[in-house]
Amino acid sequence: MKKILWLSRHAPLPVQVAELKRLFGEVEIGRDVEPFQSAERIAREYHKGDYDDMVIVAPLWVIAHLCAQGIKPLYADMEVVSVREQSHVEAAGRFYRFKRFRRIEAVEVKFSDL
Repeated sequence: MKKILWLSRHAPLPVQVAELKRLFGEVEIGRDVEPFQSAERIAREYHKGDYDDMVIVAPLWVIAHLCAQGIKPLYADMEVVSVREQSHVEAAGRFYRFKRFRRIEAVEVKFSDL
């Protein structure tokens, strides 16, 4: 059984759980609902909980720090849809449909001079 840490203030949608099962077989999803103070705390919890994978919704700097430590989290790719019946969830008056999970390999930020 694959152990997955779910780091989002929102619980996984049934369609997301079904997709994780399709991808990995049986899964056990552990949620962390506490607001995180640091990327280091997330990494400690991930290792302490002996998780195999992670789904994360977090600022880019947090994700970049995790990637630098060798943790390559999953990203739930969602798209905005205009019709409620085509959506999986509503948030802040907008409708969203889950598309797929993608693995985050790295975070790169490029700057240009003004």
